Amino acid sequence: MASKRAQLKTFEHKGISYKVGDNVLLLNEEDADAPFICKIEKVVVKGKDAAMQVKWFYRPEETCSGRRAFHSAQEVMASDHVEIHLQPAASIVSKCKIHTLEHYMELQNKTPKDFYSRFTYLAGSETFQPDQIAVYCKCQMPFNPDKNMVECPSCQSWFHPECLGYDKNEFRRKFYSGPDSKFMCDECQQRQSTSSPLADGDEDHETSETIRF
Repeated sequence: MASKRAQLKTFEHKGISYKVGDNVLLLNEEDADAPFICKIEKVVVKGKDAAMQVKWFYRPEETCSGRRAFHSAQEVMASDHVEIHLQPAASIVSKCKIHTLEHYMELQNKTPKDFYSRFTYLAGSETFQPDQIAVYCKCQMPFNPDKNMVECPSCQSWFHPECLGYDKNEFRRKFYSGPDSKFMCDECQQRQSTSSPLADGDEDHETSETIRF
């Protein structure tokens, strides 16, 4: 009968201390620029070395849905996929951080090791939690932190300048070049010109639709 492996709470790799609960990047031998991302669930002694049981984070292109236009380069998805095979501690590239989208947006100095997650991917059933998300702008796409957006001060809806026919600099010059300049979306401009203000209970553009996986 195989003896039970001793478990470790912490271990060192290349002079850096790691522990259960850390999020780490693991070497991807097929694509060094896209290391695997996981959370250390358990550490055991395997021979003279440490080995890890991990739970995977998925990049969007690794899911059944694939990478879509609203996925940022730093978006990953939590999952229920716990790897049954132990991963060698020597395969660790570095630590990384997985933030909520809200916290990620607040970061002043983002690094390539800062990621965010807003979905959980259930790998066995190939489903997502949540399975739908609010959309914004004329393009009716979910929020992507890599793309600039501007808020209409009248209805508090958000838009991509390029969806309105402007690049970022052109948009800034046209609407924010002076103290009295401000952007107003087409619908609010029409309401203003017809003296028909947004009534209480009217839905904002951003919450009128969702996209489902």
